[in-house]
Amino acid sequence: MQVGDKNYEILIRRRGETGYAAFCPELELIVNGTAHEQVENKMKELILEHVAKDQAAKGGSKLEETKA
Repeated sequence: MQVGDKNYEILIRRRGETGYAAFCPELELIVNGTAHEQVENKMKELILEHVAKDQAAKGGSKLEETKA
């Protein structure tokens, strides 16, 4: 996932029969859920929140996900 000029990797794997997990190594974030799309979307939200907080702390403007 690209936000601004930075790329954040999202790794998704199936966990058992009924679960999925998404991991962002750059931010050391893990999300668990019951569907692939659910964990992917939640991880994207968390990355955007992290970037927005980081930008706010630096006095910058909020960045949006870049569609590739």
